[in-house]
Amino acid sequence: MTEKANASGAVPSSRGGGGGGELGGEDDAVVAPDWTAMVVVGMAQLIVMLDATVVNVAIPSIGRDLSASEAALQWIISGYVLMYGSLLLLGGRFADVIGRRRAFAVGLVLFAAGSMWCGLATDAGVLVAGRIAQGAGAAVLSAAALSIVVTTYVAADQRRIALTAWSGLGVLGATLGVVVGGVLVELLGWRWVFLINVAFAAVALLAAYRAVDPMRTGPRRSLRFPTAISVSAGLAALTYAVIELRDGPGRPQVWIFLAVAIVVLGAVGTLESRSTDPLLPLRLLCIPAYLASSIGLLFASAVMISSSYLGSIYFQDVHSFGPLPAGLSLLPMGLASLAVALIIPKAIAVRGPVRVYSAGAAAQVVGAAALATGPENPAMVIVLLALIGAGLPSAFVPLYGIGSSHVAFADAGVGSGLLNTFNQTGGALGIAVVGTAMAAVVRTHHSGARPAATLDGVGAGFLAVAIAAAASLVVAAVLRRLTRTTGVRLAAEQA
Repeated sequence: MTEKANASGAVPSSRGGGGGGELGGEDDAVVAPDWTAMVVVGMAQLIVMLDATVVNVAIPSIGRDLSASEAALQWIISGYVLMYGSLLLLGGRFADVIGRRRAFAVGLVLFAAGSMWCGLATDAGVLVAGRIAQGAGAAVLSAAALSIVVTTYVAADQRRIALTAWSGLGVLGATLGVVVGGVLVELLGWRWVFLINVAFAAVALLAAYRAVDPMRTGPRRSLRFPTAISVSAGLAALTYAVIELRDGPGRPQVWIFLAVAIVVLGAVGTLESRSTDPLLPLRLLCIPAYLASSIGLLFASAVMISSSYLGSIYFQDVHSFGPLPAGLSLLPMGLASLAVALIIPKAIAVRGPVRVYSAGAAAQVVGAAALATGPENPAMVIVLLALIGAGLPSAFVPLYGIGSSHVAFADAGVGSGLLNTFNQTGGALGIAVVGTAMAAVVRTHHSGARPAATLDGVGAGFLAVAIAAAASLVVAAVLRRLTRTTGVRLAAEQA
């Protein structure tokens, strides 16, 4: 893929890979890559993904302080990842139109403004609206950052390293978010979970203008804003329908919003498939390995976000841990992810991406299935969550690599963006499903047995997580067959 796009092996950048991917040409000298730009955009991605889970530990404190309902608490998490995921492709198009560094800066400003909004919220409704605004800023920021990565590091080995780092930082940010959240809530209060982002955004903004080269935009293109809003509305309707299932399937709004989601998303898909300049590159989903990777990322993200959410509820509501002890109890999950992420590149080189992905999915199934039994021993829960955490990088890194490897160089930006969209959408839908499963079980108990009811509810939530992880094993089997078929075909062509 990449080698054919630049047969000379030259890195088209005035820095030798440090941020000017569109400025150079085939006559540029081959120089060592400058990884400064990767550090800046990678840290921005770390912060964006950290905010997907940092509120998990803060949820009980937010609920008490703002008298928020269970549905509102779910939307505080889902609203962010839903808006983040559904607007990623719009963010990518925005970067194409105004320039990647400029879009990165705009995303940082929007993300900081949304964070300030959340930190100053006076009720649950205002906080949910702030999280939605924060998610919109995260979409622009993350899409621009990923676009900078794939256009800066164009040589095959550089892109492999950059995407591995990108995936690893995303997993690390999401798993460590609960620890950071616990520290901030315990020491400063839940509002600082959001307000601290303002300082990080300011530092990243200054660093971006020093480390990332300006990138010339291509021909002027439409932003396709109505399409982006329609996708967001369709996914929001689907999420709302799933959340409302917590009170049973007999409520008419469940089926009304489900029908709205099907109609809206179906109409968008039909119109985009006929467009000459689509915002949603649905044609990529006709590539079997790419489609399988996208579905795998959806399940992996659902497992990741939901596990840390359920773990936080378990430690705080079942065993009355404070925010800091709860965050520290989830630290082994993050450390396990970090340890595995460090050896993933070598493991993939030795065993292949599909086998590594299969092993990670299997670890997630074992951990989630054991947690579905409702163990009362916190130490056992910590170990099982760490097992799930160890399986996460083994899913994300191979899936991003497999998916992007089946996309032509000209589609690298939109291809990566659509993979990321499936990733984030999986997190939103995962929270909706496990929250609904947990609430349905808790509702069957008497109010006087709250810890026991919550324990059973958490067990039901982890059963849903185990099912998602088992679905990942099915995806792995499909990818194994597709990879074997592709390998046989390539061997025949080379012969």
